[in-house]
Amino acid sequence: MALSFLESRCIHRYDPMTPLTFSAPGYALLQATMQCWKCAKATPVTTVWVPSFVDNEGVEEPDDEPEIGGTAILGYIKALDSGTAAHIQAVAPWLKPGRSKTASATYWANHCEVCGAIQGDHSVRGVDGPFFPQDQAGVDALQVIAGCGPLSAQASASQSGWMDLVAKRLA
Repeated sequence: MALSFLESRCIHRYDPMTPLTFSAPGYALLQATMQCWKCAKATPVTTVWVPSFVDNEGVEEPDDEPEIGGTAILGYIKALDSGTAAHIQAVAPWLKPGRSKTASATYWANHCEVCGAIQGDHSVRGVDGPFFPQDQAGVDALQVIAGCGPLSAQASASQSGWMDLVAKRLA
């Protein structure tokens, strides 16, 4: 059976040894533009938003409870299911695995389209980043791209009240 171009490009991105402990019933991609820290040029950035999630990381004993949460954006994504990975690569090719010296980790990070420098999750999702809007206008400035089904990942989640406003835009 032949794989499609996107499947063949993404198949190496998921290491079966990395457990996908994070799941969500759906997702959307949020896109914005920011200034690259290295070359100072404008570059697109993307983050993954989920309407709700279950995180089973750390659930090892029968009495352990998974973390259950509402709207969130994902960060430090170490692995993704192949369908989500293929969708991201199709609409946001700058969001791809990369090694961050600052975070001492390899994760799905935004890369500057001009110089290739990683735009770390800390700056993209931080207080001065595009994915930490301070008001409705900031949320409205984000481009929202619907996902393609449920999501499974190895990632962390950040929650904030503004993320509920994205759900209203998708309704």
